[in-house]
Amino acid sequence: MSTSRIPVAAGAVAVAAAAVAALTGCASNNMDLSGSLWAGGSPTASGGPSSAASASPTAAPISPTAPTASAPTASASPVLGSPSATPSGPKPLSGRQLKPLLPTSATLPAGWTMKDSTESDTGDAFEDEPDPTLLNNPCTWLSTASGGTLGLGYQTAHAMEMVSDGDNESRIDLGSYFPGTATKQLDLIRSYADKCRTYTGQDWDKKPVPHTVTVTPVPGLGDEAIDLVNTPKGPYATQEVLAVRIGDKILFLDGDNIVDRLPHIKDLAAPIAKHIKEVAP
Repeated sequence: MSTSRIPVAAGAVAVAAAAVAALTGCASNNMDLSGSLWAGGSPTASGGPSSAASASPTAAPISPTAPTASAPTASASPVLGSPSATPSGPKPLSGRQLKPLLPTSATLPAGWTMKDSTESDTGDAFEDEPDPTLLNNPCTWLSTASGGTLGLGYQTAHAMEMVSDGDNESRIDLGSYFPGTATKQLDLIRSYADKCRTYTGQDWDKKPVPHTVTVTPVPGLGDEAIDLVNTPKGPYATQEVLAVRIGDKILFLDGDNIVDRLPHIKDLAAPIAKHIKEVAP
């Protein structure tokens, strides 16, 4: 098994692209799903590895683990809740309305920059039928998941972009939910992480890789926040997703340590969540 930093975003791109397609029916003109950081770095617009993934030749070698198609040990678990009729209450924000709530180059905290051509949103499309089936996914699915896919289930629309701190990248997703269902979405994520506290994936050489998954509350962020960390044993990339509920919206930030360290997404999330709380309709 080579320990070089190999971008393996293809699986996550497929998951994320399918998720957005389900909300939109088709890609919007500004749609650019350039990959999930969870899978070891994002490809560039030309499809090659990101600059971040090759920027530090002296950093300790860290390789991502590969998703596996092996049958899960607990995939038959019942879903938390079940699909039902459209929830009641005010209609959530559309993707087009969510996008202006995300940071811009002018409003990002110091040290962060926007990644070109990574913004996307679901436009005016609207998913009003809940599909809370996250618990049906095998635990190995978590190795290529992102905030954009963990946020599905009760989500009605979303917008996303990618930013960089000079070394690492972070994907930012903002999803909207009917009143009361954003809390249910976080419960879904907690239950899925609890189901997958330990699982065994595979690297690209089909060698078993044990994973440990933790979810911890993060006080002082939004109305409630949880930090999910997926840590493989060995020289593989640790993956992190921070989920911050702000009323009936959830802000997700992703990161991994494919280059040296995890990005400081909690520091990044604080001003973004504060801005959303102050200006969101």
